[in-house]
Amino acid sequence: MSTSKTVGIGEETCYTFIIQTGTVIPSKHKTSKWSDGAMVLTINPDSQHESKAIRVKENFASETEGAVTVDFWLPANIGVPKLLKVDLESNRMEIIKDALYVRQITVLYDRNPYRFPIKNYIYPHNPMKGNPTTAEMGCPPHFLVREGAGTLKHLETEKFIIDAREEDLKTIQTMVDWAEPCEYQPGLHPHPGICKITDYSKLPRFLKFRDATMQAFEGLKKPVRKEVAKNVVGNIVEKVMRTYQAETFESFEHYAEFVKETCDDMGWSKELALEPLKVAKIFRDDKEFGRQMLCGPNALQIEKVHSLDERWADAAVPEYAMEGKSVEEAIKEGRLFEIINDDLEGVPHGGSRSKELHGAKETWFVVLSDCLLYLTAEGNIVPVQIRVENRNDGQPPTFWSPPDPDITDLDHKDHLSWLFAKMWFRCADANVHSLSKHFGRAHAISEVFAMAVYRNLPNAHPIFRLLQPHIQGIIPINVQGREVLINPGKNTMGMYLSAGDNLGTVLSNYYSRFSYQNLILPGEFERRGVGEIPEYHYLLRDDIIAHWEILSNYNRRMVELVYPSDEDVAMDTELQDVVKDVVEIGFWGFKDGAGFPRELTDREKLAEYLTAIIVNISVFHTAVNFQTFTNYAFIPNSPTYMASPPPSQDQEITMETILKCLPVRETTFIRMAICYVLGSYSPIERLYLGSPAENKLGMLGENMAVSPEQEECVGLLADEMRGLRKKIDERNTGRYMKYDVLSPANTPITTQI
Repeated sequence: MSTSKTVGIGEETCYTFIIQTGTVIPSKHKTSKWSDGAMVLTINPDSQHESKAIRVKENFASETEGAVTVDFWLPANIGVPKLLKVDLESNRMEIIKDALYVRQITVLYDRNPYRFPIKNYIYPHNPMKGNPTTAEMGCPPHFLVREGAGTLKHLETEKFIIDAREEDLKTIQTMVDWAEPCEYQPGLHPHPGICKITDYSKLPRFLKFRDATMQAFEGLKKPVRKEVAKNVVGNIVEKVMRTYQAETFESFEHYAEFVKETCDDMGWSKELALEPLKVAKIFRDDKEFGRQMLCGPNALQIEKVHSLDERWADAAVPEYAMEGKSVEEAIKEGRLFEIINDDLEGVPHGGSRSKELHGAKETWFVVLSDCLLYLTAEGNIVPVQIRVENRNDGQPPTFWSPPDPDITDLDHKDHLSWLFAKMWFRCADANVHSLSKHFGRAHAISEVFAMAVYRNLPNAHPIFRLLQPHIQGIIPINVQGREVLINPGKNTMGMYLSAGDNLGTVLSNYYSRFSYQNLILPGEFERRGVGEIPEYHYLLRDDIIAHWEILSNYNRRMVELVYPSDEDVAMDTELQDVVKDVVEIGFWGFKDGAGFPRELTDREKLAEYLTAIIVNISVFHTAVNFQTFTNYAFIPNSPTYMASPPPSQDQEITMETILKCLPVRETTFIRMAICYVLGSYSPIERLYLGSPAENKLGMLGENMAVSPEQEECVGLLADEMRGLRKKIDERNTGRYMKYDVLSPANTPITTQI
């Protein structure tokens, strides 16, 4: 502990600084200290009674959380600490310097705590060169932090605080900027706005993953890259030696064995491997097909049928498939539903990287495939008609129905035809899920909100402090994704998805129908008419609505703490700039700004807006991302591409026909590996509820809400989340396929993968 010399007792008073630095990294077993110089603190800078520059030269924790406490005698007329300037000076001869992550600084004055939440990196400057005024090494030149819960600009009255707020925002704006809108081919719909920076290494430090996250992510990818490279080189050698033969699978059991063997060989979690092996045992059952449409990674597609459109004009659903009911009766009773995959319209066949991967050029067929589903008296959803259309090759649509229930032999041609049709639909569904719903919505749309918030809300704004824990991961993972997964020069999506070569077209189709109302999920479920599907079966719907209600209550309480009235919402120019950026830049080129509000004028609408943002970034992303390995690792359950043309209506389907069409070993491995990497939690993932027993971190401690009233709101949020976790745990008792992906103990608060 450092203590300055006591001078003029009575004219001075004690100020104690508790400086919290470093981050929690459960996977590391060492503690590093930052000792490259000194931290320089100034209370109420540029005010009439600013303090002197206070130098704190201590060993600050850097790789793990830690705190340093120091106290000083300072003039009593400084008064209450309202604003804190934080600088970092390097040792004069220091050549190699590290940035320091500062979580929070608490100042004790007159026995009261004044908390300054920061959660940002700062880089030490050379004191011989003077104080920097611009960002350096991806870090702000200094921090100017408002005390407590944060404030609204129009309620501030002191010039030094307003000036600091504006300086803070201008600094971040120089570091985070929008990319210029792209020129799109005629007929293609614009995509949401993105960050201008295209190279992950050039992002501001506060937008980069912390070291543990990156090390874990790279650690997962490294053996995958090695295995893929080995396959590619091996195929080239075998081609030269004329010994090449594609490694195909001889049976569904062979695919299941490959899942187990690969997990063992790669050192992947055996517990995680167990889930797709359970799916392999039941995937042919129509009830399991329906369960995955309600609880799988793409379970927001289903919609009630009120009348059949032209695509179903030639459909003939047998009455035995609908408990003896006709289509008209099923519609009248509200029992008929459909899933449409129109995002694949106009998307040509893929397979551009097939030769590179397994030595033979293949066509990966992109077809339009839709499904009618029936709600049984028992409450199950089952498929009753599948439509397959190879529009790229000018073929007419074909229609497929489940076999007569009297036919029990699974090798019967009618069972095989129905299974094959389901695979074509699941292939289309998997492509739409991966490209539209996962990347297009959960990632790309969330980036718009993060960009708008960082560019328009200073650290002092309470809504920034509310949203920061939720938006902190989305920009960096998207920048990295655009480098690796969807880069036109090295498109990973094209290595295993039939539509992956043409991501832009798929996204344009999706965005042409997207609107803000899609993010208001209770209303979206109501619009889709899925409220009558029993609670026991549509678990995704119930869990999302539960999260929505809890987070809506949380946001409403937080908003009421911040804004005394609706008028204060309307007068908050910084907030209105966020909303304006979302519409005018984030959704530039979208009809009517994709329906997003152009202004927010009352507290209720603001709370709804915040809930839509947080749910999309955390809950929706969790639903579409963290169960892909379960549903996709066993390829016959949901193929990513089909390597033969879809069958004609009168073609007899054999098991050989099916296996010949399914992905070979190399692409099956890539699909499994990507699902495993993307579905793995970061070692520093923050979840709504932590679990020390499972080495999981909770939201508490990560948020920037520091006033007692705000902490009470966070506490109520945690209480409600614990209630939801208990309900989900009880519900899963005795289930063969548990659905706990949206348990608060499994739901990250931000997108980091």
